Amino acid sequence: MESKKKVRILSLDGGGIRGIIPATIIDYIEKYLEKKRPGTTIADHFDFISGTSTGGILTALYLTPQDDNSSKAKYSAADALAFYAKEGYTIFNASKISDLRRLWGLINATLFSPVNLENLLKRTFGDLMISQLMKPCLITTYNMTTRSSYFFTSNEDTSKREFYVRDVLRSTSAAPTYFPPARIKNIAPKSQANKALATMINLDGGVIANNPTMCAYAEARNTHFKERNNNEPSASHMYILSIGTGGGGFELKNKERSAKWNLLKWAKSIPDIMLDGSIDTVAFQMSEIYETLLPNDPGAYMRIDTPKEHQNYSANMSDASPENIKKLLTAGNKTLEVAKAKGLDNFLDGLLDE
Repeated sequence: MESKKKVRILSLDGGGIRGIIPATIIDYIEKYLEKKRPGTTIADHFDFISGTSTGGILTALYLTPQDDNSSKAKYSAADALAFYAKEGYTIFNASKISDLRRLWGLINATLFSPVNLENLLKRTFGDLMISQLMKPCLITTYNMTTRSSYFFTSNEDTSKREFYVRDVLRSTSAAPTYFPPARIKNIAPKSQANKALATMINLDGGVIANNPTMCAYAEARNTHFKERNNNEPSASHMYILSIGTGGGGFELKNKERSAKWNLLKWAKSIPDIMLDGSIDTVAFQMSEIYETLLPNDPGAYMRIDTPKEHQNYSANMSDASPENIKKLLTAGNKTLEVAKAKGLDNFLDGLLDE
């Protein structure tokens, strides 16, 4: 009887233009693995990918096939990195709504028009549906209609749940105050049976899981990976690589007077506090799970994120100025150096089949 093979999972945090950091690391990973398995891409080395917001966009780029019947990826990891470096300015800076039009946020809090982002997603992914992605995946969002988290997955019953990739990505990246909520349609034939899912109004997945690693772990625990001969794998049969976007660089000014902050001050601070706190919490939970494994268990977990000493870029995750993009590229390479020193190459060798 064929033995079980480890299930290889990649998880990608949210973080706006800071997606350049994980994109830089994955570009290295793809090149490293391709040297040992010529002609392969990220989709060949991971069995499941999860992503939130900018991580969701990266997920879709890595898993887009060349055509409907292709087992080859359309975009390389280098293409994904170039996508951010080239298009970041269009998505953010060139889409900013003037303060005058918004009356400084008093009438409309949305900073950016979604038109450029929507057009870019349409050009990049066309009418590709989530079920057509090359590997199982999970992309997070928050459904305002049902007031609950929602996970777009690529292995659902397509008669009930089916979405255009462009709509999934518009949903997962609809960060409150940055972009307006995404209004999308479920295009599955039987979707009208559930009106709450027939038309959805969604927010950025970061409001519920900016680090989606635990979501990926839970979904994998209930998935049959036929190619790996592994049904509902436990942690000891998962190799999980989780990559952050170097958050936590925001400042909380006048913390000593926080007991007297007004509503506006709290409103500006709470999003950063919640996003940063949830990232660290999930990383801690995953570490605790893997510390329970016995020394001879084959499972492994690695978390990569930018150390504070290398966070020399803007704390604003929408700053896609040429200067900040250069700083983010530098931070990505510095993060990669730290990851390699901590055993990234050995971890990658473990991803390869015996």
